[in-house]
Amino acid sequence: MKFPTINFLVTVFLIAGLISCGQKSETKEEHSHHQEESAGHSHDHGHSHKSESMSLADGSYKVDTEKSFIKWTGKKITGSSHYGKLKLTSGTVAVEGNQISENSDFDIDMTTITVDDIPADDKMNGKLKGHLENNDFFNVTEFPMASFKVSKIAKGEKEGMINVTGDLTIKGITNSISFPAHIMNHDGTLHAMADIAFDRTKFDIKYKSSSFFSDLGDKAIVDNIELELHLYAQK
Repeated sequence: MKFPTINFLVTVFLIAGLISCGQKSETKEEHSHHQEESAGHSHDHGHSHKSESMSLADGSYKVDTEKSFIKWTGKKITGSSHYGKLKLTSGTVAVEGNQISENSDFDIDMTTITVDDIPADDKMNGKLKGHLENNDFFNVTEFPMASFKVSKIAKGEKEGMINVTGDLTIKGITNSISFPAHIMNHDGTLHAMADIAFDRTKFDIKYKSSSFFSDLGDKAIVDNIELELHLYAQK
């Protein structure tokens, strides 16, 4: 899967999660993501934010690829789902006038995709991971990178919120997507979070899509892939 270069903070990615290989589904409790940040920021899936609002010096902030990640979720029409993570390999967040600017981007390594709702030693984990990596989904051999490039930033409805528009590239195909993002400052570290959804079929990922195939019944996979972005960057 050739993902050029993702240009921003959320951005993005990517990725996917359509899953028809595994049978395991997650409950809402299992999928609930809870993470305690050292700077006092609490983020459960309900997005309760307790941190400083955006207030950073102008300049270029390098994405911390060790700490940043994207969580993907793919669902069947029955409501069952699978989820995992992807790693960012590089990225830059530009701040101008105390606001994220269009000169922001980041890359995602599609070869790092994991399946986290199935035990690693379960053969279904490897089967699903392999399916996501093949031509039915992301074709990571030919397109190992995905990218997001910010094209527009608008002020959000609440303090610390922005509306992001940018170009997401997956499998060499680029489409514009938009989403709200929450920007925070943790002692000089920029922390961006966003919940993103994109239509996989626009990136030629049509496997078991009811938009293209009839008579799939309860085996159909939802077209939208959900992403939960956690991006950290420092000067």
